Amino acid sequence: RNMLAPPPMMGPKTVEDLECVQAELLQLASERDGTDQRFRATPRKRPSMLAHALCGAVGAIGAEVLLFPIDTVKVILQTASADDARGFVATVAQVMREKGVAGFYKGLGTSVFKESVHSLNYWCWHETIFRFFSKGDDSKTSTARRLLLNLIIKQLNWLCTVPFEVVASVNQVSPDSSGFLGTVVKLYKLGGVGYFYRGLSISMVLAINPAMTNTLITMFLRLATMLKMWMGEDRETAREHTPALVGLATGVAKFIATLATYPMIRAKVLQQTTIAATSQSPVEIWRGIVRHEGMAGLWRGVLAMSYKTVLWNALMMAVKSKLEPPKPMTPPMTPPPEEQARSVFMGRDVLELDAAAEKLDEVLKHIRRDGTSERIAKLERHMQHTTEEISEIKYLLQQFVKAGLR
Repeated sequence: RNMLAPPPMMGPKTVEDLECVQAELLQLASERDGTDQRFRATPRKRPSMLAHALCGAVGAIGAEVLLFPIDTVKVILQTASADDARGFVATVAQVMREKGVAGFYKGLGTSVFKESVHSLNYWCWHETIFRFFSKGDDSKTSTARRLLLNLIIKQLNWLCTVPFEVVASVNQVSPDSSGFLGTVVKLYKLGGVGYFYRGLSISMVLAINPAMTNTLITMFLRLATMLKMWMGEDRETAREHTPALVGLATGVAKFIATLATYPMIRAKVLQQTTIAATSQSPVEIWRGIVRHEGMAGLWRGVLAMSYKTVLWNALMMAVKSKLEPPKPMTPPMTPPPEEQARSVFMGRDVLELDAAAEKLDEVLKHIRRDGTSERIAKLERHMQHTTEEISEIKYLLQQFVKAGLR
């Protein structure tokens, strides 16, 4: 402030202009340093684990209710005998003829309960594992590491939820459909606690399916980000994907993973729902299928499975993407400074005019983007008026010196 103190020859208008310039400069400096609370940027926080899990569970339950009829047809096809040649459309017609529309929703309550527990458990494990092993920033996780973490997450999820899946599957194909508690009692009488873990070993192997799916989803979304950046979008905008794009990436990823692992999926369903296959290993089940149905029998029901699982996962991830809060953005890496040879004159660096001009343009562009263009214009007007006043004072001083020399 002392440096801006006006000399005696300055008029009141000049003093006022200089004070306005000083006030504007101080205000801009405080905004740049973040000392002004009105303009301080609020960092985006990572969503809580509960919010992450609840959004996933809501999407899963919604998808389960909407697509449950397809799931019913899928289970009927997967557990049908070898001499049953009905396809997807014929199975739909038979269910409509024998049980009506209600037949497609038999066991819905048990499946919704199973899915809510399964999904909540999965997303809790997912958020916990990635927060711990990726130090809170899973956007930098490599593809191989991501695949391994997703595999571990799904195996932990199966350990916690296989009994619920066994109960739901048996209740869905059972003729009497006695509900969740009734099915639990019936299965416990048949084989005790161990009966609820039928198919656990193959479920642990099948964890590769969702692990592949989630890894492929991330790869597809990264490719979409690169494509949008190539088309001119900035990095932050390119990483904001719409629910439709997330659903499409999920559907394609799930279809690829399902085709690759379907023989294991069918063996697991037969282990969980058929008493004769309970004591058989997956290899023995596959041999029996090939012997009675041929190689194509390993993929029996894959069409219904694809309809259900692709649409289910696409819808679930789209809803989850729509509901959950945005994740924090990983800032881009700062490029390393370029080493340049500098000339030294009188102990100070020579001012590089081109670099200085570019830097000033960047600063002014940033300031104008923050909504301060009007204040900048006002500051420029005051500066121009002050320059004119100082020029007039300089001229008067020159005349004064000339008069003194005479």
